[in-house]
Amino acid sequence: MVQLGCSGIMVLATILLIVSAVPAGAVELSVTTVQEGMQREPLDVGKTVTYQVTLSGAKSSMLYSVKLSLGPDLEDTEISKTQSQDINLNPGSSGVLSFQVNFQSPEFRRGEFGKWLSDKNQTSAWDRAWFSVDVSSLNPFEQPAHMEDYSGRPSLIKVMEEFRNFRVEPRKGTSKDVFSYQVQVMSTISDNITLEVAPSKNGPWTDMGRREYSTPGSWQTLTWSNISLAFDFDSAAYRFTGRKQSMGEGPFWPVDVIFSNNTLAPERGLSSTAFQFGIQVNSSRPIEVGLSIFDVSSKSFVEAGRRSYQDAGRWQSLHWDAVSASADPEAAGSANHYFGFYYPGAEAPFATTREMTGKYFAGPDLVVVALNDASVAPYNGSAYTPYTYSVEVVTARPRCEVELQAAAPGSGIWESRGVATYNGANSTLIWRNATFDPSVEEVGLARYRFVWDNNVLGEFFGPNFDVNFQGTTYERVGQTDRFNYKVKLRSSYSRLPVELIYTDDGVKWTRSSLIQYYESESGEWKELVWSNQPWHQAVKYDVVRG
Repeated sequence: MVQLGCSGIMVLATILLIVSAVPAGAVELSVTTVQEGMQREPLDVGKTVTYQVTLSGAKSSMLYSVKLSLGPDLEDTEISKTQSQDINLNPGSSGVLSFQVNFQSPEFRRGEFGKWLSDKNQTSAWDRAWFSVDVSSLNPFEQPAHMEDYSGRPSLIKVMEEFRNFRVEPRKGTSKDVFSYQVQVMSTISDNITLEVAPSKNGPWTDMGRREYSTPGSWQTLTWSNISLAFDFDSAAYRFTGRKQSMGEGPFWPVDVIFSNNTLAPERGLSSTAFQFGIQVNSSRPIEVGLSIFDVSSKSFVEAGRRSYQDAGRWQSLHWDAVSASADPEAAGSANHYFGFYYPGAEAPFATTREMTGKYFAGPDLVVVALNDASVAPYNGSAYTPYTYSVEVVTARPRCEVELQAAAPGSGIWESRGVATYNGANSTLIWRNATFDPSVEEVGLARYRFVWDNNVLGEFFGPNFDVNFQGTTYERVGQTDRFNYKVKLRSSYSRLPVELIYTDDGVKWTRSSLIQYYESESGEWKELVWSNQPWHQAVKYDVVRG
């Protein structure tokens, strides 16, 4: 009996020793990742990801320390972040710790992951994330728990969603009509898009159902047909809601509106020129009228303000003064414009002049260098007449070179008459003593133009050739040192005084005060002779004008 008793005591002691000496088993743990609004992976890299660490299986009440290490790239684990939390755990219970992580934090925006984040063309999912969890307690005999995952989870994606070409048809109608709404959607993930309608953009909103977007990475057209609006409205509103939201205006309660006499002045200028626009409007009710101008630099229409139309049923003139056509001082090209008609306070027009006429209104034409007050003096003359040309230059540039070109009457050939330089201090450029080829035979209007950087800034008429000369000759009078000087001419005038002009040194020209008269009722060629004159190195002829 004693022996058996002793044996029993020895077995019990051994069991107790084993329980005391062998460390207790580690707690059990699991990790899940969740994100608000996402039912499944991939998760939105732009939003917070929550790592939920669940602990259970504690053998006694104990304080546990949990350390979570994670990173976006299992091939570059130096890009990482570590967070720690403590939790009290009782036997038979479980506890959950939540670690919130944003993968767009600065510490993660490095390496290949950083490139993927910043590259807008990269729309595929990122599947190289990793994490590890270490759990320890104050009990030195309890084994620490460890868990790690290098499977690339959670999969991450840059959630991008765009709406375009959203519209309602017909654009005008009443609560008795039915409408069709349409939107084109492109997203990196599948989504459900909701259509809501309201009597105004301020609501209240009515849910008209959902459509599934199911083609991630490509555009898909979603349509809601036969939609009735159970409310009256002036300018109704609608919005599409998915992961983003876009709002549109319409349909619009019908308004009768007509317009006429659109105006623009000046038609040409710099982008900073104070343009003036105008239009006459007649509407069945008070509305707003907006002006939109095509910006040749941004290649888009920009609204230039609205004017209020109040006198329903009557014509009213509306004006836009001192309007700049572009913010770009180097803007150049042909712009156009249109007018939109709005319910007061509405963002979208219920009609535009473009829709009503099928075309835009032309202008203004924008240039980098503009001209004012171009002139030529004298205005009437001949090929022999020395002319003075002038023009005022307007530009934002500190310096530019402008070339004067001229074409004789009936000629399509432009010949240079020199280059003048604008430097900001001399706004008016002048070309003096410009002449034409004396062989010009045509009478009538010449033309001149100014050219900068191979661009014609402006073309003008003048001077008016009211007389032309040809066949200039001279002959010696016998054996003397006297000469007869002859010239043929014709003119648009029936009687014209002509003076001989000469030079004896090739530099200074002197008017002789010797006058011969051209007389013809039909503008025919006539020869005039200055007889028995002294020798001159060169002669030319000009009309004596009062």
